[in-house]
Amino acid sequence: MQLGRRELIFSVNCFAAAMLALFASFALGLERPFWAMMTVYITSQPLSGAVRSKAVFRLAGTIVGAAATVILMPPLANSPVLLSLALAAWVGLCQFVSLLDRTPRSYLFLLAGYTAALIGFPSVSHPETVFDTAVLRAEEIGIGVICAALVHAVVFPRSVTPLLAARAATLLTEAESWIADALSLHPPARTARERRRMAADVTELHVMATHIPFDTAARRPTRALLAALRQRFALMLPLVSAIEDRMRSLGTTDGIADELAAVRTLAAGEGDAADIRARCLARAEALPLAGWDDLVRLNLLHRLAELVDALQDARALTRSLDNPSAYKITAAPVTAALHRDFGLAGLSALATLVATLGCCALWIATAWPEGAVAAMIAAVVCCLFSTMDDPIPAQRSFLIWTIVSLPVAALYLFAILPRVTDPMLLVLVLAPVMLPIGAFMALPRWYGRALPLAIGLVGGLALTNRFAADFAGFVNGSIAQLVGVAAAMAATRLFRSLGAGAMVRRLRAAGRRDLAALRDQHSAAALARWIARMLDRVGLIAARLGDVTDDGRDEAAATLRELRLGVTLAQLEDGATGSLRADIAAHVAGRRDAAPLLARLDDAIDSAWRDHARPLLAALTGLRRNAFPDAAAWVPGHAA
Repeated sequence: MQLGRRELIFSVNCFAAAMLALFASFALGLERPFWAMMTVYITSQPLSGAVRSKAVFRLAGTIVGAAATVILMPPLANSPVLLSLALAAWVGLCQFVSLLDRTPRSYLFLLAGYTAALIGFPSVSHPETVFDTAVLRAEEIGIGVICAALVHAVVFPRSVTPLLAARAATLLTEAESWIADALSLHPPARTARERRRMAADVTELHVMATHIPFDTAARRPTRALLAALRQRFALMLPLVSAIEDRMRSLGTTDGIADELAAVRTLAAGEGDAADIRARCLARAEALPLAGWDDLVRLNLLHRLAELVDALQDARALTRSLDNPSAYKITAAPVTAALHRDFGLAGLSALATLVATLGCCALWIATAWPEGAVAAMIAAVVCCLFSTMDDPIPAQRSFLIWTIVSLPVAALYLFAILPRVTDPMLLVLVLAPVMLPIGAFMALPRWYGRALPLAIGLVGGLALTNRFAADFAGFVNGSIAQLVGVAAAMAATRLFRSLGAGAMVRRLRAAGRRDLAALRDQHSAAALARWIARMLDRVGLIAARLGDVTDDGRDEAAATLRELRLGVTLAQLEDGATGSLRADIAAHVAGRRDAAPLLARLDDAIDSAWRDHARPLLAALTGLRRNAFPDAAAWVPGHAA
């Protein structure tokens, strides 16, 4: 843990924005100014572009959630049970859609969900005021969003663009290093870790790029440029992985040593790419095809030529991030496709529905005045941690740090704030606790602890234009908060809690289903989207490898092999190999026997070998290595 200049600037910005939002709400006579202050801390991010994008999505989500509440409440105002069910179902639906998005845009759907809970549940006893309440909450949250975006954009803003350019440069360096290692007969063990990290970095590059339209940099890269860069990096991973596999299969550089050395030189930043690519293809045409090893060399040379193109494009695109106008993109960008888990999203929505309805049942059955607080906290806590494999540890931490915030809030509420007589004094008494909290929020490791501390403290103080310290109300509200978090934990444990190993298995199964579906997709755009999805899964598996057994690591390696297989399948033309492609995809999905399929594949290789169809031979060889890596070597004349 290290608090530096950036963390301190972030904390000061958060506090300044929070005070600006609080006093603006005071001046406008809003009902609950503390909502504006709380919104600042929830919205704030270290990167100014991320703050602005989150602010836009939060504001839009708040408006949608407020509108949904106004629409839902009037027809159900006389039936608390149906109203509770409708609000809980709306939160669950929005959470479901949010989990399928998996970009910062998902925040819009999440806010649309739990904003309805924040507005709707407290208005159940006074449904006639729901419109006024919705407008007030939207105004309070809107002021918080605007103040956060304004202060973080003006005071020492930290742009996303330089960080993205630095990440792309690092990714390029990693790719060049991996290429050099892959072209040796004995690559170091670190390459296995590098390729998994590279897969995760490619996905992160896409997620960071969603903040670019909101960034504060004067020259921002275009969407097309970023999409092209992501596609080149995404293509390199299966290419280099395939080259590694062919090198292992050969166990020697005989016959291709010069080409391997040339590509290795290119990876080091030297040599002419066009000349090296031409040499690889010329060698592939001149290569004698006497046996299986020659076919592997043929495939390797074709992959090397493709890698040279991808590497040079990635270099040019990475350089252009510093000067976006210098590189013209002519092709339309392919929309990135990320892994979506409909089943898990559904279970998360079900957990939210059950937790919220459980609190509503307790509220209705006991006529508990603060039952609305429990219901809305349950909805919020379920939503906040729904992207995690196992949200329970984070929810438990949220509960612990909420409990920690309560004595601090009580100290302020009953001992310090009664003595505060002017606005400047309020700023001075809040600074000693809010500034450290803001600094810790800037540290990823501490964010999950500092945020509930900030929310619990600001919510506990509940600052309004008229100060009123009600001990009974404070205790009742605090208990309701804890009940809401506990309900969220119980429902999550019942329906949603998964370990890293279970998530790895789900990711692998989804990859196999996608591979089976690829047989019916032939366009370059479809292949690019499929590669993006598979790379995303490799990255998601890589992020979980520290928490899984060796079997989980085998799953990651198998997913990468299936990625190579899918690329090869997509390169095969329709016609004679069409049914074979479909059957191999089905085999990987577990719906075809291996032995008859291997025999058919060897027959296809025999036919292409007799016809001297070198590009087809190269593709079929890659197909055999990826689908049947442990099979005995093909022998010429197999079909005879």
